[in-house]
Amino acid sequence: MRELSRYYQKFNKQSVRRTITESSSSESCSFDSIIINNFINFLEDLKFKSMAIYSPTRHEIDTLEIFYYLKKRKIEIFYPLVSSNLLEFGLVEDLDDLKIGEFGVGEPKGAKKANIDYIDLFLIPCLAIDENNKRLGYGGGFYDKAMKNIDSKKTLAILRPKRLIRDFSAEAHDIKIGKVISVEKQNMEESDELN
Repeated sequence: MRELSRYYQKFNKQSVRRTITESSSSESCSFDSIIINNFINFLEDLKFKSMAIYSPTRHEIDTLEIFYYLKKRKIEIFYPLVSSNLLEFGLVEDLDDLKIGEFGVGEPKGAKKANIDYIDLFLIPCLAIDENNKRLGYGGGFYDKAMKNIDSKKTLAILRPKRLIRDFSAEAHDIKIGKVISVEKQNMEESDELN
């Protein structure tokens, strides 16, 4: 991983995005079930009533098992949707409540939209995380704008191996993730605990 980090360190965000999205992810996908189990084990100790998750792209870990885990715990589940160039969150009670949106991922259809401050935890999609827990997304800035006033302690990410990048020239508007769960369980977190 250090070798990969040094390689990526030479590039800007667009180069890192391109490298990740163009690479074959079959090797790193083999760790997805371990990462999901680590994430669910982490959630077991938390008390919360609502959580936003996401429908993954092929470059992200599938969140279906997380959805069913949250349903079993009777947690309100919200999914993001882009409306008028803004990211909003809609309540999803069943997977049939999702439709394929403009970016090719599931978005809530006709769902009750939530005030973002109402949601207890956010599972944030990301391509990579830097050493300061700054998130690298796809470049649209939707999460950066929507989450700019949300305490980073409420933000979580699940990350495939080799996606911790020493430096991808994060900018001030790039959001910081409070807790990152990976193969190594809780490999990075802010100094203050979530719970």
